[in-house]
Amino acid sequence: MNPKPRAPTPRRATATPRARVRTPGPFGALSALAGLSALAGLALPLLATAQQEDVPLDAIEAVVNEGVVLASEVRAESRFLVSQAAAEGQPLPEGDVLRERVLDRLIDQEVRRQHARRLGVSIDAGSVNRAIEQVAAGNNLSVARFRDTLRSQGLDYDRYRYSIEQELLLQRLVQRDVESRIRVSEREIDDFVDALDNDASERRRYRVGHILIAVPPSADVAQRDAAVTKAQGLLARLRAGATFENVAAAESDGARALDGGDLGYRTLQEFPGFMAEALGGMEAGDLAGPLESPNGLHVIRLHDVRDSDPRERDETLVRHLFFEDTGANAAGSAAVLARAEAALRRLRAGESFAAVAAQVSEDPNSRDNGGELPWFSDGEMPNELEAMAATLAPGRVSEPFRTRFGYHVLEVLERRSRRLDDDTVRERATEAIRQRRVEQEAERWMLKLRDESFVDIRAARPDPESDS
Repeated sequence: MNPKPRAPTPRRATATPRARVRTPGPFGALSALAGLSALAGLALPLLATAQQEDVPLDAIEAVVNEGVVLASEVRAESRFLVSQAAAEGQPLPEGDVLRERVLDRLIDQEVRRQHARRLGVSIDAGSVNRAIEQVAAGNNLSVARFRDTLRSQGLDYDRYRYSIEQELLLQRLVQRDVESRIRVSEREIDDFVDALDNDASERRRYRVGHILIAVPPSADVAQRDAAVTKAQGLLARLRAGATFENVAAAESDGARALDGGDLGYRTLQEFPGFMAEALGGMEAGDLAGPLESPNGLHVIRLHDVRDSDPRERDETLVRHLFFEDTGANAAGSAAVLARAEAALRRLRAGESFAAVAAQVSEDPNSRDNGGELPWFSDGEMPNELEAMAATLAPGRVSEPFRTRFGYHVLEVLERRSRRLDDDTVRERATEAIRQRRVEQEAERWMLKLRDESFVDIRAARPDPESDS
């Protein structure tokens, strides 16, 4: 249960929003570029096949250099994202806004696919299979059961494989074009560690929401002015009470837009300098922007601040009972909850946790081990499970609670704090510096690829399947 991209002479179309979506996983995304998401947030046109009955003709939504994006692809990707968002409880734009973002995402994917083909970079089926095996195992599921669970939630498994393929392709391209050029000096590591040890502000971790209004390198004055106007308009909406996650999902060009723009908890040094400078004077709930960088304009919200010791790692050991529930219907969910409640009554009546886990828990990786999960720290388990564990004293058993895949009954066994040695702290500092640069440079790299591509977005046409 471990967690949670030329034939004609180039003609640049007006810049449109770019959304990148994490690769889905039951209890966390397959990481985008690091461990991410990240990261999170893609090739195989779904052409309508001529059969005996009439079928709607496919249409070209966009011409991208020598390739195209088809209406059927937009429909398939939209359906997949809607199902994914429903399963994860994430906000998602609707109607024309969603269609525009999906189209733009597919354009980016086509740009990357063509770039990869020119370089001779490809992803084979074996790599996709291994990645899926890793995601399934991280969620304590066999590949077969993982596939069945995705399908029961309305997620197209072939589309899921496609998203994994595109995520792997993106990682490989970024490793080749971006990461290979990044170097971290010993002086930078020394400065990072010194700040952790001596600057009180660096002992805090900041959870930030982020909205990017991308500005391509070739943008003229009018496009830059339009971006400023848009950023100011988004700030006004947020200050008037709009929910940050909803605005980010609908408007941000950032890599985590459809995660509500959530960048997670980081130290100040893990943020770009322009963002760290703004955060230094903010309190939880504050908004800031427009902040300018080479990639565009940024609007941020400080969601939360936590004190932490960078030389300590706090870990929790728990055991749980798991009852799978796909949420297909209310009656089925009620029955699953009833089973979880019955198991809790057995525990309260004095039966051992190990015996009940062996008999009723549906987590194959823990039920024969008394329901015990590996030691974990922040960000390594589903948010709901970590939140519940944080409320329990050791020895206390929770009421049944729900994560994406079902109900759990949880007991905290032990907590510990481990002191990190100097080598580990320096390794973490190196990775934090490298990841910060990769995120910035990968965004800039994609903007440049897109800006150099010929993109012709065709006029919107009535779509006979748009409401299906």
